[in-house]
Amino acid sequence: MIAKRLAKMDLFAWTSQLALHQSRRAVETLYWHRELPCSCSKPILTLHRRQGLHIIDLDSPWSPPRHLAHHTPWEVADVQWSPFAIRDYWVVSTSNQKALVWNLAMINIRSSVEHVLHAHSRAITDINFSAHHPDILATCAVDSFVHCWDLRHPSRPALTFCDWFAGATQVKWNRQDPHILASSHDRNLRIWDDRKGAYPLRSIEAHTTKIYGVDWNRLETQYLVTCSLDKTIKVWDYTKSTDEPERVIHTPYPVWRARHTPFGSGLLAMPQRGDNDLHLYDRRIEEMKGKNHTQPLVHRFSGHHDQVKEFLWRPRGNVTSNVDDRDFQLVSWGTDKLLRLHEVNKEVLGKVGYQKGMEVKRTTNSTRKDAVYKTFRDDPLSRKTIGSQDSPIKTQLRLEHGTDGPGMSSMSTAGISRASLPFIGGYGLEGFVSSGRSKNPANKNDMDPISWMRGVKIGKHDSSPSGMHQSTSAILSPSLKADPSWENFESLGEEITASGDRFPKVNFDEVCFL
Repeated sequence: MIAKRLAKMDLFAWTSQLALHQSRRAVETLYWHRELPCSCSKPILTLHRRQGLHIIDLDSPWSPPRHLAHHTPWEVADVQWSPFAIRDYWVVSTSNQKALVWNLAMINIRSSVEHVLHAHSRAITDINFSAHHPDILATCAVDSFVHCWDLRHPSRPALTFCDWFAGATQVKWNRQDPHILASSHDRNLRIWDDRKGAYPLRSIEAHTTKIYGVDWNRLETQYLVTCSLDKTIKVWDYTKSTDEPERVIHTPYPVWRARHTPFGSGLLAMPQRGDNDLHLYDRRIEEMKGKNHTQPLVHRFSGHHDQVKEFLWRPRGNVTSNVDDRDFQLVSWGTDKLLRLHEVNKEVLGKVGYQKGMEVKRTTNSTRKDAVYKTFRDDPLSRKTIGSQDSPIKTQLRLEHGTDGPGMSSMSTAGISRASLPFIGGYGLEGFVSSGRSKNPANKNDMDPISWMRGVKIGKHDSSPSGMHQSTSAILSPSLKADPSWENFESLGEEITASGDRFPKVNFDEVCFL
């Protein structure tokens, strides 16, 4: 019976719209734990705001997120989850000139920050994990420097590049070549090779205004995409000596981000202003029309009432025996404080050259192979991670003697050292990282269950602008509670929320869904 119910909920999650409303200050950025294909890991999402990290388990959207406190006055530029199965507990976020490496499996009452990377003299603008080595991370900042870090020795950068003339806005490792990375500086694109010293391998004057988005092709080594406020998206082959793009897509809005889709030949663009939707294009060139032909829009993902701040893809399934058997959802976050999951139907997938079950000749570099299906929403202090009778001290002694700890893998990786072991003491920076758990251990979540559930809406696709049923929208719109459909709850979560509203003196310590 439970298995049947879970299967029904899973199917509903992929054929429905999901919106999570955060009633507090808007979250600056988010990162998806399953952004890369071939992942077996649990669908976990990271939201970051000035008060710290929020870890949301999309298998259980009604459950309040795990909150890791870090109070800072600085805007969060980026947050990324490690794409590697053997480092699945690492999350990196920015804090002005510093990058914080969070260890979500670390047993520590004070803080979950394992490393603080500090070498930039100005605010960090972007961070990016290598797709080839689990310990390699790149950061770039307004000081024009690009630092490459080896997290086995985090005290200083392992390699540094510099433009000298303009601050950096983006840095991205090549998905196929472990030695190549790209960075954007004002209107210029720099291609670097870590074997060639500090001089760029290739410099391209790519746009007429500042570049705000860079993304490498997932299959082809030499191709990458840039976007700018000049209302264009350009596809480049950096191996060519001329500054002529392979393809130009003209848009009616300034483009803040443009990235390859993990399926087919799609490009998804996020406007910087003037439009609240996400726009899907086909990057394939029609030979009869030429590279500068204005490509029509493939699909528009709507639903936000304000600017979209970030988007990511949620895959389900795997690529096995050269057969791509994956489904996809689009996850988006906006300044309207809504986290939305958009369905991507077969018609949309087909327009960019993808069909479920199709044969693929090449696949992306898989970093999620043999990943364990687990969640990081639960605090490691509240669960026993190694042995039911082990204390934290015994656990640490066992880790020091070589037994795999939280987030560790017994798989061997040639040429790659084992992960840095979680430790009890935490990162010794007095006053830099504050933890709400030490002041109020009982309040491990940022809000009570009913307050969180009040902001969750799940509904099927329909023709309404919000994409939700009116009875579901009534949870967030008190004026609609008089509607007769208010009593027709679509889920147990909505019924519990309504009960909490009707009986305000009843306190819910925890709500558990089977």
